[in-house]
This record gives sequence, C-alpha cells and structure tokens, in this order.
Amino acid sequence: MATMIKLRLPAPLRDLDAVQSLPGLAGLKLDPRFGVVCISPRDSLCVVRTSDRVDDLEKRRQSSPEIVEAYGDVRIGTT
Repeated sequence: MATMIKLRLPAPLRDLDAVQSLPGLAGLKLDPRFGVVCISPRDSLCVVRTSDRVDDLEKRRQSSPEIVEAYGDVRIGTT
C-alpha cells in the first residue's frame, strides 16, 4: 500500500525536487508520476505519494515541520 504525505508548503517549494530535499523525507522514494499535488492553496497544503512505509512520522516531523501527516493511499475499486 502506498502512503500519502500531507505537507504545508509555501509556493516556491512546490516542485518535486525541492520537496524530496526536505530532511524529513530523506530515504523515501517519492512518486514522480504523482508529483506534488496542491489540495488547498489557501492553507498551502500539498500531498506527495510514496510506496515506502512511514513508521517514524514523529521523527520525520521533527526534522521537517512542513510535514503535517501521513496516511494510507488505499485503492478503491468497484466490486
């Protein structure tokens, strides 16, 4: 299962290379096809996607306060 990571980013940091260089995302392979998706321009919220597990979220948030939360990206299909 993939993981979505929600970030609070100012406009200049909204490209994948800038996001990938955040210390709190070190070691995670971000999905370049998904990119950085702005979900709330007013609140500067964006999401990125990784296939890696994020078990150490609090430690990562300490390294990068831009990280808001992480949650599973569950694929939903018809039955």
